[in-house]
Amino acid sequence: MRCAGNKTITWLTAGLASGLLFMGALRFSAATPTVLTPLAGYATTGYIAVTVLFAILFTNAGLPHNRFGFGSRLNLRHVLLALAAIAALRLINFGLSPWVEQLLGGGRDLERFAGVEDSVSALALLLVTNWTFAAFGEEFAYRILLMRAIAFVLGDTRVALICALLLQAVIFGLVHAYQGPTGIVGSAISGLVFGAITIAARWSIWPAALAHGGNNTFGIIALYLGAD
Repeated sequence: MRCAGNKTITWLTAGLASGLLFMGALRFSAATPTVLTPLAGYATTGYIAVTVLFAILFTNAGLPHNRFGFGSRLNLRHVLLALAAIAALRLINFGLSPWVEQLLGGGRDLERFAGVEDSVSALALLLVTNWTFAAFGEEFAYRILLMRAIAFVLGDTRVALICALLLQAVIFGLVHAYQGPTGIVGSAISGLVFGAITIAARWSIWPAALAHGGNNTFGIIALYLGAD
């Protein structure tokens, strides 16, 4: 069934985007008091619930997917795509970040992760969280579900893929508003890179998940060493 005119898929896509943005607002409220602050502690649980719920709803509505990104086994091409993405993000971080920080008046707000410095137990916990909820969880939610749904609703053309790539990156950036303006821009750029390699890998989750986890690992280790 053609899904470009499927109202159910359209509404579900809008619902998923809204749900992810709301969970981002909860995380933001943990650092900046708002009316949502009492609910801030439920952000991670909410992310998981929203992602699982919409995965079920999209499947029932007929959204085709490559077994939710796991339709193909991890292979060398996936690893090479991930390494290329990590290299690109490291270069962007080195070359672009100072300019963005100067323009926006500061770097990312990483106070949420301050406890990791010089703490082996906090480092281990954050690495586990990174490779589960961030690397695979966020890639599943934003690239495998949200980007796929947007592209499908728009007709699965080349233009639709570009629009989906851009839209999910903007949403991914906004969800990281708790890291400040620089965090929004940096996360949006990461979303573009992760989205691009997901499309290149024909909707496999492996390249983006490996790149996401690997790139974050550099930052986590820097925090542990007090270098970031």
